Amino acid sequence: MKLTSIEKDALEQMIDRNCLTTILEALTDICYGKAEHLRSNWQDKGGAKLWEKDAKTLDKIIGQINN
Repeated sequence: MKLTSIEKDALEQMIDRNCLTTILEALTDICYGKAEHLRSNWQDKGGAKLWEKDAKTLDKIIGQINN
């Protein structure tokens, strides 16, 4: 699934108003939240692991940007 041009423009505006690191941190929080939701409400450990993996990947990228 690809973002529409409207969605891409909205994302670009968010990055322009903040910074890339801030957006990545928000995405990380969202991923961890989705993982917790799947684990707590659906007992979906597999799905939760996938979201946590994505969050950890974003954490690593943020660490590389900040170094």
